[in-house]
Amino acid sequence: MPLTGIYGPVCRDNALKIIHHALDLGVSSFDTAELYGPYVNEELLAEALGSNLARVEIATKFGYRIHDGKIAGLDSRPKSIRFAVEGSLRRLRRDYVDVLYQHRPDPAVPVEDVVGTMADLAREGKVLALGLSGAQPDSLRRASAIHPIAFIQNEYSLIARDPEKTLLPSLLGTQTQFVCYSPLGRGILAGKLPKATQQSPTDYRNKDDRFQPKRHAELVDRLAPLWQIAATRSASPAAIALAWLLSKGPTIQVIPGATDIEQLRTNTCSTDLILTDGEIAALDLTI
Repeated sequence: MPLTGIYGPVCRDNALKIIHHALDLGVSSFDTAELYGPYVNEELLAEALGSNLARVEIATKFGYRIHDGKIAGLDSRPKSIRFAVEGSLRRLRRDYVDVLYQHRPDPAVPVEDVVGTMADLAREGKVLALGLSGAQPDSLRRASAIHPIAFIQNEYSLIARDPEKTLLPSLLGTQTQFVCYSPLGRGILAGKLPKATQQSPTDYRNKDDRFQPKRHAELVDRLAPLWQIAATRSASPAAIALAWLLSKGPTIQVIPGATDIEQLRTNTCSTDLILTDGEIAALDLTI
């Protein structure tokens, strides 16, 4: 998502280099959506992967009505799902996607109808696994009664803990894996975020109250254990924050974005960090 401008402009050549470097580092799973760009992100990914398209896993998403390049509402009607998937496959230059997500629940369409259409696409070989993004336990239960839901993707990080209340406990004993989007709090947990006044006018974070000066300062202060552990470990705060998420269990996956090679390397090295029980407990209490 960050490679097509949501946090400000990224040179296309640099975006391609980042994806190429991710492959060199062993990254084999990429998350995109028709909304990102819109459409441009899927095209960028296909171009960057080139001959590697067949050897990586790609997840994409549907569920928004897009008009003149802007969100015009939610739309998970069966015919719209099919139209979106055909467009994604064309842009991704593939016959199938590994994971298809409903991007956000659509109150106008029962989840049973949504998953029923997704299941039909799976039977047709256009989708290998189904996922939901932004869903809660009740809709996940209803969806799972129609077809197995392999992944649920919600925001989860040191500063976004809502999944801990009911969603993560509801996944215990199931086959559904949890995918954390914005695992670095849209940059806050990397510790290098520019002040709000320095952000690009097109930066999505301008609309996020966590990036208003007072709230941002409060978060930075409460995250003192993160900065301290990172300093003690001679590691980046981002790597520590990702390692904390990965410590929550084998069914937790993270999909951090990167807008430069340094960020990418930091993110991928987090898999080598094993936090102590004491460090995990300290981080658990930050927010």
